[in-house]
Amino acid sequence: MKQPHIAVIILHYQNLDDTQKCIESLQKIDYQDYSILIVNNDSVNHAEMLKHEFGDEIKLIQNDHNLGFAEGNNVGIRAALSDDKIDAILILNNDTTVEPNFLSEMIHKLDNADMIAPRMINYHDRDKVDNLGIVLMKSGLPFNRLEETQKLFCPSAGCALYSKKLLEAIRINNYYFDPSYFAYAEDLDLGWRARNLAFEPAFAKDAIIYHKGSAIHGKLSDFSVYHTYRNLFWTEFTNLPMWLMIRQIIWIGIGRLLLLIYYTLKGRPIVILKTLVAGEMGILKMAKKRNHVQKNINVSNKTILSWLEKGLFPRNLLK
Repeated sequence: MKQPHIAVIILHYQNLDDTQKCIESLQKIDYQDYSILIVNNDSVNHAEMLKHEFGDEIKLIQNDHNLGFAEGNNVGIRAALSDDKIDAILILNNDTTVEPNFLSEMIHKLDNADMIAPRMINYHDRDKVDNLGIVLMKSGLPFNRLEETQKLFCPSAGCALYSKKLLEAIRINNYYFDPSYFAYAEDLDLGWRARNLAFEPAFAKDAIIYHKGSAIHGKLSDFSVYHTYRNLFWTEFTNLPMWLMIRQIIWIGIGRLLLLIYYTLKGRPIVILKTLVAGEMGILKMAKKRNHVQKNINVSNKTILSWLEKGLFPRNLLK
């Protein structure tokens, strides 16, 4: 039986040493039928340095400027899927390293699912889970899934395996991740669009990835807060059917209020207020996308509700 051919897409932006270590760890994996595609979002000439070091073991695409995480990866996905031999795409952050069997373990799950999340571990503290995918609460707020008992909504794009079938089905206007997001929550949006089309996620518990995390913008930078929650509001608007939006409006409103309170207590009310305003003001430009998504939903409202984890936020946040 033919093994699926996997295109591993690594988006490079700054931190050359991270990208080098990521590629070096991929060179040691036990799965052979894969190729590595580096998309360089950096104007600094790291592409030539990577090509000199790794030669024909990698393919390189140089972008004219920083297109962001979403469109940067779209460039790689489009290039990879133009090759008929590609069966699935692995999106992998450049600030990760991998265990030798990680890809084999993820591929096993493709028999029953079309988007696969691995076990991502904190690079600096190997006893600490970074994420096991994304969990979506009934407040509409997504969080890193930290326990296997939590419902897996979709993979985190820090490391996510998507089948070719899924990517072709969720494509809108030749994009996969929404380029208007630039960065953050684009994986939630892609995963939600896929779930609305009845694609299922799976968790590969023995696929181990080590993730440094927030190497570019910082865990709680204004940039990451602004883009995360602005894009989240757009994702809710795009993917929630109107009846469920009305049904969940109280919980969603409470979730936003808690965000405002949290960042106010952190001394940063301005950034979250800007986020709330930008999220609402940008909804109009999401209208066409919402219409496309909504007319193609082929799961019931009851099914969509079953994907949500109980509570406004995960209990493990209090630990």
